[in-house]
Amino acid sequence: MFRLNVNIMLLTKLITKERIDAVISDVTFKDTAILCMEKELPNEAFDYKHLGIRIVDSVEGAKSEPAEFIYTILVSDTVPTDTKAISCILSPSTPPEYFAFQLNRALYGVIGNYLYHAAWNMLETTTNLAPDLIWYKALDGSHFNVNDAFCYPVSRSKEDIEGRKHAYIWNVSEDEAFACQESEEVTLRENKACSFEEAVNTPDGIKTMITYKTPITTGKGTIIGTAGLARDVTKQRKYESRLHELAMTDFLTGLYNRHKLYREAERVYPGEKTVIYLDLDYFKKINDNYGHEKGDMILKLLSDELKTKFYDGITARMGGDEFVVVMRSDCSDAELQNRFTAMEAGFEASKETAGIGVRFSAGIYRGSLPIDEAIKKADELMYAEKRKHHGDNKE
Repeated sequence: MFRLNVNIMLLTKLITKERIDAVISDVTFKDTAILCMEKELPNEAFDYKHLGIRIVDSVEGAKSEPAEFIYTILVSDTVPTDTKAISCILSPSTPPEYFAFQLNRALYGVIGNYLYHAAWNMLETTTNLAPDLIWYKALDGSHFNVNDAFCYPVSRSKEDIEGRKHAYIWNVSEDEAFACQESEEVTLRENKACSFEEAVNTPDGIKTMITYKTPITTGKGTIIGTAGLARDVTKQRKYESRLHELAMTDFLTGLYNRHKLYREAERVYPGEKTVIYLDLDYFKKINDNYGHEKGDMILKLLSDELKTKFYDGITARMGGDEFVVVMRSDCSDAELQNRFTAMEAGFEASKETAGIGVRFSAGIYRGSLPIDEAIKKADELMYAEKRKHHGDNKE
């Protein structure tokens, strides 16, 4: 809270300055200072102070300064007809102790009222500046205050929102509002600030929200509701998912990369498995004779054939023109040969390979070795197969 500066201006002759001083010396507020006491109302405005309190003995004095930051205490035994500009009325004819008590309470009331409105204004101003959704709920789930940002996604005014519950505000069914109610119950049960990631059904579709919720309590600790803040992370989660996908896949072919292959193979095939290591024959010559763009097209073609013909396995590009497939251990040689034959037919029928003889060599390992060792074995078998086809040339 800011430090409150207060001007006390004494404009009555019905009581002495000493009586006011005795009361003011007992008025102690945190971060509040009684700066001065004036006998006469200064001509200049008090805009360099937060608050002015005038003690007057006539209602005319109360009307002389319309500034809204000045509060007026009238000392009189009669109540004037017009009391709009008066904060409270004190009787000067009461015993000194009683008058001191009245004045003390009046000062506390005036300052407390000012602080309440100032604090509420600061709260409203701050929450409305926030880009995140902010709200305050009663225990029955009805919203008693929201910020401006809350109104945009629901396309409702604050007047239409306040006093209403989640289902009405977001225009969803009670069942669809359950996730929000469930997190409210967790917050109240834990009686502490909690955070959640929630899928919220909105007029624009499902949104992913990070919500922070905390109980609202009275001065005695009784829970009367909850305060919440929600941040829309829908786009962020999509970007994160896309980045994760890019980190786990080969950019050119869309197949898994080496890192993702190892993770998935260890998870899906921890024991017996079949590992196939494939390599295009004479791929360097294809790049040299037809260009790298044509080479990339053929690599994409091979990856598509692998995804289609080995749909039940894990396919990955190891780099260059080398690919790996990991699948179940009971896949027979005859079944594998049929799949290879279908792949070769796909190459021959493709316009990308027109006039180009595209063949591949494959090494097949079956066993229960860890995936890195199994791939190494399949790689060795692939090169042995390539040597049979092409002599010592490993292209």
